Amino acid sequence: MSLKDLARSLRDGALARERLRRAFPQATIGSDVKFGGELDRTRLGRDVTIAGPTVVYVGDGGGLSGGRLEVGDRTYIGEFNNIRCAGAPITIGRACLISQHVTIVGSNHRIAPGVPIVDQEWAGDGVVIGDDVWLGAGVVVLPGARIGDGCVVAANSVVRGEVEANSVVAGSPARVVGRRG
Repeated sequence: MSLKDLARSLRDGALARERLRRAFPQATIGSDVKFGGELDRTRLGRDVTIAGPTVVYVGDGGGLSGGRLEVGDRTYIGEFNNIRCAGAPITIGRACLISQHVTIVGSNHRIAPGVPIVDQEWAGDGVVIGDDVWLGAGVVVLPGARIGDGCVVAANSVVRGEVEANSVVAGSPARVVGRRG
């Protein structure tokens, strides 16, 4: 990357982040959060914190056109996270704790044989994370995941499919190891 390209990238990232801050003054956006995509498809609730460096991309891609991000009130998104709607919606509920190094992806590449993966359209129906959910450090949430209210996902777990409310899950793939309450 040339120095000119680097300067343009930094300027564009700062402008997008400032637009995000102005659109959602009730949220706290870290100075090194990188936001890309479409602001009008983003909704941040009251007292949301997105710490940086974190990358957030909201928009379409890979043949999908439903990319949007909604984050509920009082949710904390920690450092070094990667949230990519890329054509599919991601909904994060209220009062959630998203630890550091977490990846949440709404869609993924298809893998049909005979066509290079990079040339294939994407598939995925997004992610829904309920209220009062804690995602530990290093968690990966895959397209199609539905995490119920009150769940705890242990560090370095990989979540796909449905996780019943108030479950404590761990592993790759994540499996129920306990219950809250």
